[in-house]
Amino acid sequence: MFITFALITLIAALGMLLQKNVIVAGLCMVAAFFGVAGLFLLLANPVAAAFQVIVYTGAIMVLVLFVIMMLNSHEEEKAEVSHPIQRWVSVALVGALCVGAVKLVLASPGLKALNASGAAMPTAMNLQKVGFSLFADQLLGFEVAGLLLLSAMIGAVALTKRNL
Repeated sequence: MFITFALITLIAALGMLLQKNVIVAGLCMVAAFFGVAGLFLLLANPVAAAFQVIVYTGAIMVLVLFVIMMLNSHEEEKAEVSHPIQRWVSVALVGALCVGAVKLVLASPGLKALNASGAAMPTAMNLQKVGFSLFADQLLGFEVAGLLLLSAMIGAVALTKRNL
């Protein structure tokens, strides 16, 4: 099952990156979010899987797709001059960053401590833990995120509706 959900996530993410149509790229992102939700289920964390589907796939992608559909009223212009050197420099830079990231992760003290101690897997998250953490410890961040989403929605409506 892990291979199935990992392949769904990777293929959808690659489809999103390689797609020229913005709407189809957004739909590929939805498929990638579903794949990640399946991976959360395999980690015995149904709360995170439900949040992934409800919050990311349901709310954020609907918002993104609506904004893309409302604001994408023209086609992009083709580049006048092709710069192939930029492509190869960017590929080399991404490769170097990936190698550096892998080296940092493998040399991290947290990974060494985890391997040395043989620590047990953490327990699965349940709704009681999420609710307590969200509304007790993280209440200010929760309210700020709500205000930020509200202001983004008002800004999107203001940008698209000129004669309010």
